[in-house]
Amino acid sequence: MKEMKAERLIVGKGRTIGDERSGEWTREYYELQVLIEDPSELEVTKANLTGLIDGWFSASRPTVTASRPLVQSNLGDLDKLPWKTYKQKALCGPDEAGWIFRSEKGAEALADLIEKQSKEVVVQIGPHKFECRFSGDQKQFIGRAPIKGGI
Repeated sequence: MKEMKAERLIVGKGRTIGDERSGEWTREYYELQVLIEDPSELEVTKANLTGLIDGWFSASRPTVTASRPLVQSNLGDLDKLPWKTYKQKALCGPDEAGWIFRSEKGAEALADLIEKQSKEVVVQIGPHKFECRFSGDQKQFIGRAPIKGGI
């Protein structure tokens, strides 16, 4: 049997938030490091870590701009898709951050909408509002992060 070697994966992501008029800027940076025993899990693990960081950014966002469209759940039954949590890869609750493969049956309309916006889009799934965006090297995952407060 071939011996597997654990690989270290480091994912870091930052953003700067500010107001040009007031000149006040805030920089946020998160970095996660994990050991991967199975190299075939590299892309999924990377997507999970990226989504987790994106969720932290969403949770710490002071306001959400209303310039992005809010799409009601007319994209089919998005709430019935098998959204997975970033940490345990278990099924998400209806108001939790999560991810799915963009090729998942039923996710095509959401993927199409995100592509047309060319950035994240706010989507209402049931009573919950989420920021939805692509992740992964080939944008093969759709991630969702709950919006706290409102838009």
